Amino acid sequence: MREAVKIIKALADPTRLRIVSLLLRRDLCVCELMFILKMEQSRISHQLRILRDADLVEDRREGQWIIYSIPQS
Repeated sequence: MREAVKIIKALADPTRLRIVSLLLRRDLCVCELMFILKMEQSRISHQLRILRDADLVEDRREGQWIIYSIPQS
């Protein structure tokens, strides 16, 4: 039950819901999300941390970039 509440809370925010929607289309780095959402890096990173803590997104390093994606179930 706690996991379900964590997921619902994470998706309750419009910005986080939009990030998930974008990541469903393709994997993105923070800089791409900044450009698309027209938000500061710190704000995007904060939202991604909440989504990652709810296991809704995952990240991987590619060189100097961290790429975010939706986990494959």
